[in-house]
Amino acid sequence: MSELIEATAPAKCYRLQVSDTDLDAVERDDLIRLLFLLYLIRDFEDKVLDFKDAELVHGPAHTSQGQEAVAAGVAVALRKGDMISSTHRAHGHFLSKAFMYYAPDNYRPLSDPVTPAMEEAVNRTLAEIMGLKAGWCGGRGGSMHLYDATSGNLGSNAIVGGGIPIATGAAWAQRLQNKDNVVVSFFGDGAINQGCFHEVANMAALWKCPILYLVENNLYAVGTRADEASYVSDLAKRTLGYGFDSMIVDGMDPLAVYIAVRDVVKGMRANPFPFLIEAKTYRHHHHAGRLKGSAFGYRGREEEAEWLERDPLVRFPERLLRHGLLSEAENERLLDLAAKLIAGAVDFCTEEKDGKRYIPADKWPDPESATRDVRCPVSFADVRFKEREDFAGAEMKKMTYVEAIAGVTLRAMQRDERVIVLGEEVANLRGGAYQATRGIKEVFPDRLFNTPISETGFVGMSGGLASVGMRPVTEIMFPDFALMSSDQLFNQIGKLRHMYGGQVCFPVVLRTRMAMGYGYGGQHSMDPSGVFGLFSGWRVIAPSNAFDYIGLFNTAMRFQDPVLMLEHGLLYAEEDLVPANDMDYFVAYGKAKVLQEGDDLTVLTYSYGVTLCRQALERAQAEGVSIELIDLRTLDYTGMDYEAIGRSIQKTGAVLVVNQAARSLSIGARIAEEVQRRFFDYMDTPVAQVTALDVPLPVSKKLEEAVLPSVDRIAAAMVRGGRHQF
Repeated sequence: MSELIEATAPAKCYRLQVSDTDLDAVERDDLIRLLFLLYLIRDFEDKVLDFKDAELVHGPAHTSQGQEAVAAGVAVALRKGDMISSTHRAHGHFLSKAFMYYAPDNYRPLSDPVTPAMEEAVNRTLAEIMGLKAGWCGGRGGSMHLYDATSGNLGSNAIVGGGIPIATGAAWAQRLQNKDNVVVSFFGDGAINQGCFHEVANMAALWKCPILYLVENNLYAVGTRADEASYVSDLAKRTLGYGFDSMIVDGMDPLAVYIAVRDVVKGMRANPFPFLIEAKTYRHHHHAGRLKGSAFGYRGREEEAEWLERDPLVRFPERLLRHGLLSEAENERLLDLAAKLIAGAVDFCTEEKDGKRYIPADKWPDPESATRDVRCPVSFADVRFKEREDFAGAEMKKMTYVEAIAGVTLRAMQRDERVIVLGEEVANLRGGAYQATRGIKEVFPDRLFNTPISETGFVGMSGGLASVGMRPVTEIMFPDFALMSSDQLFNQIGKLRHMYGGQVCFPVVLRTRMAMGYGYGGQHSMDPSGVFGLFSGWRVIAPSNAFDYIGLFNTAMRFQDPVLMLEHGLLYAEEDLVPANDMDYFVAYGKAKVLQEGDDLTVLTYSYGVTLCRQALERAQAEGVSIELIDLRTLDYTGMDYEAIGRSIQKTGAVLVVNQAARSLSIGARIAEEVQRRFFDYMDTPVAQVTALDVPLPVSKKLEEAVLPSVDRIAAAMVRGGRHQF
């Protein structure tokens, strides 16, 4: 007879209750710090709204009146070396963490003077929200994108949930680097429904990351109630299926938040493992601006009044006064200190004329600064870039393309202990699904990580690892899967350096294998170079042979920017000659390779396109056409070698771009526009392209062949172009 037996959960959810006994057990200095931060955050947020109403803040202002207890409790409980990441509603988190970092150890607000560094923490935060050059990010980030690595502020994020994978990766890095720092990832009740949280929550447990997920459940995601968006009302219970514990606390009580965070991170330092705290709190204002939520009809005035009675700035000082832990005079001193700091920030950011505040012209960032910090600085002063010809006379050996991938990756790990490799199946099957990590597990088993099938999660964690000093080499098995992680690739890794004012780098090397010609169909056969090329933060490299792969990979590993290494499956088995005793040479980024010189037509291609074009040009030459064949090698805007392209066009007067991408995804149109803008005077005919047809690639062998560029199509285009008949 069948029987149902209850399965026990691998984790527990707790509800924290604090009492006056807990109040008495906390050091008075910490209680005073908590209260002071409440006042500082509230005054700061009120001033932000004043400036927003006065049109001195450009863009939205998501303030946190009512939620100050969470930010204050966390900031007082953490150590200076700990880190946080936050959301679009980040002012309180950022300000309190920065203020406590720049304050002297054991700072006592009632007796210790405010230092210039502490004043600067307040001043620069307001300046950033106002978009001024003195802000932490030079005004680029504004209200929603605050960053200061020095104080442990890993960045706030305007994408709901977008910062969670980065924070988790940063936490994983602490464990990999044998540090006892913890990372707190703030997010709201809306973000807990984002898939990225659930992906990284699983991996955080798998890899024992010291990450504290702190959910500020203020009941509303803009105007949608949490109970309309989540069937489980206690959001903390959502972690039970991931195997780590959670806790529910009163987010209106700074003492409860402080105790919860203090005790959780203490245990986390001793035994790294994720944890989640749900702080039940409330925002007094609407999603953004000064109006109440009731003005928009999604909540009532009675509800707002009830929560206002629980305001931490009312309840907490009353409690301290009642227990003799604070005098009225001391309370006034704290209020006055907060007010003076905010007044100083106002004077720092603005001047007054005729009773009105305005922003002086010299406070604004230089317009020219908008183009700075897209890429991280890098020096190759100690490097002599080499080409195949530079190894003339040296001992060479045969190596397949895929052997080059595995070999140079292993060599990078030998040179730099910060390099780790992660991706789906990379540690299985004796070298991954396609042998591109062969030999690594035997040497560095602790630095080769199989990931779940969670592209958003492990790509985002790669960004977090890279942002705090690691050098991840991350494999996405097929380029199409990158679309699963597009937010992390493009909104996060590809943009944040510039948005954060050039203060952070994301040295992620992302490898992916194109599968055109294998019958994998329209969801496994993408050429992603055009997509990645849309985002200025990414470098895109597409080697066509094993020699170039080794040299360009080494160059990629020297960059502090994210780099896409674009591989083609049809090249994996192709043999090439590489130096027998040198895996450390560099091939220059941004330098195309002229494979054959000619006079009638410039053909631009890359990756497997080189193989196709070599075959086609034999037929074109038989028709009397002289082809100049150029392997582009690097494909992003900065890396495109327009000098080499221009020199060729001045000879030939005609250009053909060949690649296997569908026409609408092809980089050909971008190249054509740039070529015609730069070299129009030398052109005798419009730029032409040979691409795949503009459809998803079919599985049928005959249909796939019909859609992809064939040698016949390329040869015919070469002949037309060589005769300048495009």
